[in-house]
Order: sequence, then structure tokens, then C-alpha cells
Amino acid sequence: MKHILCFGDSNTYGCIPFGGRYDDNTRWTRLLANKLGEDYQIIEEGLNARTTSLDDPFEPYKNGMEQIIPCLHTHLPVDLTILMLGTNDLKDFFSPSAEKISSALHRMARIIMMVTQAPVLLVSPIHLGDEMADGPCFELFPPSSIEISKQLGASIKKVAEDLNIAFMDAADYAYPDPEDSVHLNPKGHAALAEAFYQKILEMNI
Repeated sequence: MKHILCFGDSNTYGCIPFGGRYDDNTRWTRLLANKLGEDYQIIEEGLNARTTSLDDPFEPYKNGMEQIIPCLHTHLPVDLTILMLGTNDLKDFFSPSAEKISSALHRMARIIMMVTQAPVLLVSPIHLGDEMADGPCFELFPPSSIEISKQLGASIKKVAEDLNIAFMDAADYAYPDPEDSVHLNPKGHAALAEAFYQKILEMNI
């Protein structure tokens, strides 16, 4: 059996806009498990508000860099890690930049490969929605954060190329629900599940 670890934030957890969690028939991790079948085990490690390497003063214990090594050792052996982080780093009080986020993901991907001795699929997260100005998350994600979210794909792709690992841009397949302009809706989860499925087949995991 192949073990695939999905390490991410609320869009890996399956957060519903304004709270709650999508069920096993909706979130992309479970849909992916169904597509891959019984020869694969999907390990869900999504956490709301998780950052790449930053300490959020309002959301303690969400620093992904501090969590990744114990998480990996908990689940070894791991045959593939899907790493999709960066959205929460876009919060305005972090003074975000595509370069800072990409640099943290570079370090994290190297750690994952060192610990697991297995491939990493590095994923640029979906963009923040252009409807953000009319939604409840505007104070956290002003227009500058939305623009940086659109720069992440190219920046994170360079990290993948530098490390010679697989890359996927989630924004090519899904868009956040306009209700909050951050989280996926069921249609987005379904689209990502199919995209991950095809990518895993391509990688021959």
C-alpha cells in the first residue's frame, strides 16, 4: 500500500466558508482516496490557519515548519507528500511577499525529502478571490495580498524546478467560494481531487 501525506491548511482540512468541515463525500482528500482505491492510503494533515513558518499572534501553534518533522515521523513510511501552504502567510500583518513564502516552502520541501526519502508534490495554493473587498476577510487580506496570491504560482514553480520535484498550481483548477474568497466550495474540492489524481498517475507513485 502507498501512503500519501497531504500537509496543508484549511483547504486541505476541508473548511467550509464561515466554519465547519466538509464531509467525507466532499473534501478533496477523501475524494482523492476514493479515486485511487484501496492500494493507497491518504493521510489528512490539514490545519486551519497553518502557515509555512510564521507564528500567528491570533492563531498560536499553527507554524508548519515547527510541525512538519514530528508529523512526518508520526506517519512514516510516506511514499509521497502533497505540500500545499502559503495562503495564511498572505495575511497583511505578516507583510507578505511571494519570495518569503517560496523560500519557506523551499526549506520545508527539503526537510520532507530528507525525512521521508520520498517524492514531494509542491502545490501553489488557489488565489484569494477578487470579491474579497466585499467579504468578511478583507481586513486580513487587502488588495495587496490578493495580488501576491496571484504571484505565488510562478514563484513556487521556481522552487520546484530548483529542487527537481513535481509541481502543481491549484489555481489552474479551482477558485475560492465568493462567500469568503478564501475557501474552496464543493465544486472546487471535486476539481482539485481530479487534478491531484491525474498528477499522481503522471508521477507513477
